[in-house]
Amino acid sequence: MTVSEEVVLSYKVKSDTEKLAYAILDVMEVAQSHGVRCWLNYGALLGLVRENRLLPWNNDAELTCWFDHDLTQKFKLITDTMNGKGYHTFFYSTLGAISIRAKGVTVNISCYWRDGIYAVRPHETPVEARNATITSRILYWLATFMGAYPSGFAGNCLRPLSNKELFKVALVSTLRRLPVKIRQQFFLKLIHLSGQFSGQFQKTAIPAVYFKNFIMRDFYGGEVLVPENSDELLGFIYGHEWKVPKVDWSFYDDDNKDDTGIKFIDEMWDYSKMTII
Repeated sequence: MTVSEEVVLSYKVKSDTEKLAYAILDVMEVAQSHGVRCWLNYGALLGLVRENRLLPWNNDAELTCWFDHDLTQKFKLITDTMNGKGYHTFFYSTLGAISIRAKGVTVNISCYWRDGIYAVRPHETPVEARNATITSRILYWLATFMGAYPSGFAGNCLRPLSNKELFKVALVSTLRRLPVKIRQQFFLKLIHLSGQFSGQFQKTAIPAVYFKNFIMRDFYGGEVLVPENSDELLGFIYGHEWKVPKVDWSFYDDDNKDDTGIKFIDEMWDYSKMTII
């Protein structure tokens, strides 16, 4: 047994990869049916390319798409469809992201925005709970709930919801009774308050050329879309040792910022341009 194999065996299993793979294929099919072309990215792409599987020590899977002017309506339709299929799904309109959950499964769809030669997205530390106070994290999440969809107890979730999930559903249901303009004002105030309580706000940028061409790749009995030059992209994101398994590696960590090629831009996302629904 090699050292790498011994290290992998010591990793804590965090997801059911078979269920997660099925959910990824399900989400991609629904997204495509509503005109959203998304691809496998980050840890899920790393596992597929490096080991021809999802990594069981990852607890979620990241899908990515390009932002366009009519994406909000498409994301609402995806959210409605996934809830109708029994998933617990929220569209966070202030972040351009969808969270899709089932038992043992988390799939996220997030957007890249084109900015010159870069694919850019917000990466705020309050959500990662790394260098932010509890107050800043609470304020940040309250802000995102201002633009969360759907309203009420929508969906037909096929598993019992946790107390935390029930609280979130109830809170979003209550907040959506407020007019959109009021929620927009509260959202902007809460975001800026989070920053005043040590929340750090950044953008991350990756050369858009990595997401110019795509190919289909076999994936757990189906196919998924991946960047054509996935090896180069993974080397850019995870450094030259991307083929060596590492536990809890994150490009958020200062210790890893010399390895990743991701560009960190220390400025807050222009949230005033985001459409609240």
